[in-house]
Amino acid sequence: MTEENLIWSREKVEKGFSIYRAAEDKGALVYTVMPRYSHEESFSLVLEEFKATEYLPKYRRIKGELQVAIVRRKERRREIRPLLHFLLLIATVVTMTWAGYVWWAEGNLSHSIIFAVSLMSILGIHELGHALTARRKGIDATLPLFLPVPPPAFPFGTLGAVIFMNSPVPNRKSLLDVGAAGPIAGFLLCLPILTVGLAYSQVIPPSAVPKEGEILLGPSLLFLFLAKAILGDFTLIELHPLAIAGWAGLFVTSLNLLPMGQLDGGHVVRGLLPVHYRKAYYSIALLLIAVGMRFWLGWIFWVFIVSLLTRMEHPGPLDDVSELDLNRKILAFIVFLILVLSFMPVPIAYVLVNT
Repeated sequence: MTEENLIWSREKVEKGFSIYRAAEDKGALVYTVMPRYSHEESFSLVLEEFKATEYLPKYRRIKGELQVAIVRRKERRREIRPLLHFLLLIATVVTMTWAGYVWWAEGNLSHSIIFAVSLMSILGIHELGHALTARRKGIDATLPLFLPVPPPAFPFGTLGAVIFMNSPVPNRKSLLDVGAAGPIAGFLLCLPILTVGLAYSQVIPPSAVPKEGEILLGPSLLFLFLAKAILGDFTLIELHPLAIAGWAGLFVTSLNLLPMGQLDGGHVVRGLLPVHYRKAYYSIALLLIAVGMRFWLGWIFWVFIVSLLTRMEHPGPLDDVSELDLNRKILAFIVFLILVLSFMPVPIAYVLVNT
């Protein structure tokens, strides 16, 4: 920064902080500070000062010192036209209905449509929860973008839906709120869909034997509880397509809530543990590898994908110092309770040999 910019930025930072030291580090101007008010109020005043500029403040606790770093904004505006949203939505309706017809509904078109609409609703409300919460927090976020996949390649006809955030997350509270909103919304819709779907499902007699090549879907704790409450004792269940959509919704919820990288669970842990989040990420990764070696190799693949895409890192919010309130801590507990209820050690298995 030039001398003029140095004076200009210092004046803005002093709106909320007393400055003890200034230094340059990797192109950023770093101030060692002490807040004039609460952490949140002090940083909010400074953030407002930089709102219309090409720079952003980042508030961190580094080796016991409070620092405000002034960095240049990164342009990452993603303009997604409404037509693209619409075309991908229609394509996903087609591929998911096709998947239901081929994989789950035994050629029954009406059941295929029920499967597609139900699962799309769960995935859509999940991402819409993220998007609406982000916008409520002043974060520029797109609407959900569905990702269709032909069913021969993937049995559910979609890789889910995504949103893009075009502006940084302001603080830890917002990060946790945005991360938690999607899975909670999707989970709440899963419950009635799964309950009604199980009511239409049928218990398979113990004497029946699965056919070779048949897909067996593994249960979560919540699935077992609901299935026993609705159907009684069972060994195998012939699931209605509506129940399969509910099962898939729980599976997607558990995948997203794993506390790693920039998954939803990773956002929540990053908000909870601004200093030690990496320890949590790698602990969960090692645990999943152990579970994968014992139960289902897909967990090892998922750890690999998350590591490849996120490098087990997270940029964090602009304000990484302000504390979470009790309500956010309770929200985090609810999120991880949902993960425990939704997690499936063996989600999918194939019958290889008739017995």
